[in-house]
Amino acid sequence: MRYLAAGLAFLALTLSTMANANQPVRVLADRTESLLKPLFETFTKMTGIPVEAVYMDKGLIDRVAGNPTEADVLITKDAELMEIARAKGLLQPHNSDLIRREIDKRFQGPGASYFVDAYRARLIFYAKARVKPEELSTYADLASPRWKEKLCIRSGYHDYNIALFSQMSVAYGPEKTRAIIQGLHDNLAREPKGNDREQAKMIHAGKCDLALMNVYYHPLMMDNPEQRPWAEGIGVFYPDQRQGGAFIMRSAVGLTKASRNVAAATQLMEFLAGKDGQNIMTHLTYQFPTNPGVLASPKIATLGAEQPGIRDGKFKVNFVDLNTAVKEREAVVKMLNEVQFDKR
Repeated sequence: MRYLAAGLAFLALTLSTMANANQPVRVLADRTESLLKPLFETFTKMTGIPVEAVYMDKGLIDRVAGNPTEADVLITKDAELMEIARAKGLLQPHNSDLIRREIDKRFQGPGASYFVDAYRARLIFYAKARVKPEELSTYADLASPRWKEKLCIRSGYHDYNIALFSQMSVAYGPEKTRAIIQGLHDNLAREPKGNDREQAKMIHAGKCDLALMNVYYHPLMMDNPEQRPWAEGIGVFYPDQRQGGAFIMRSAVGLTKASRNVAAATQLMEFLAGKDGQNIMTHLTYQFPTNPGVLASPKIATLGAEQPGIRDGKFKVNFVDLNTAVKEREAVVKMLNEVQFDKR
């Protein structure tokens, strides 16, 4: 009787997998379509499994919470959002030995709830004609009065900066973090606005000398003929290399709790974790891979080479636990409100 039950269970699983074989994997993502589409196309060519993706800029967690059955897989540019999704019970653990084997353990979510597929450092970009790298040192130094009216940054409330300040609050403590936020605000050359690339444009135009940006924007701008002049005049500095290290932004992939196509969704996640997907991701987006068997793109690995201790893209990381960082988000927003960060 026990063997009959086991056989029936296996048959049910097989039939379910066969029934879903041609069903698309539904993805909900807040990443750019141009970055993810080539990955999905390659996955479909390799497996025959189609991918249907919905791309959005904001509100990823609210959307999946409001309609849990809409997606099989979540992909976010900010892994703190994936940690929020886990805490809200919107994810289910993957059951993939490949992901557990291929992805660096530091980049695996609690209980196999998600994994970080790539990361990028949030660094200091500087005008090479007006700032020398030896003048730079730490994130906290950007709050020094000597940089008065020299700094450009996008909205303090953008996910990238919320993630940065939340990690600072864990690593430095709330009091020091608030002082840094106040100092950054005091040193603004203009109101925070635009995306990261616009800050580089402002450095090129002479409106500011420094900016906080994600490292991968430098090679992305170099690939764009219109934006190449912005990048050519800008240097990249990894802060806090003699202290705790630079903070990183992590993107992440998770399996939704309501997924109706778990087998195919897991295949997509394994592709993104494996060497094929990681190679495409790192060379297309210029992020750092989380699979130790994959090398970073040379275009990212050569940045910061003029800075002592930075070679082949290797730098000291201030690695903050996502679950801990998420708990600081509300307090960080309060700090931003108190200093009226987005007003000058």
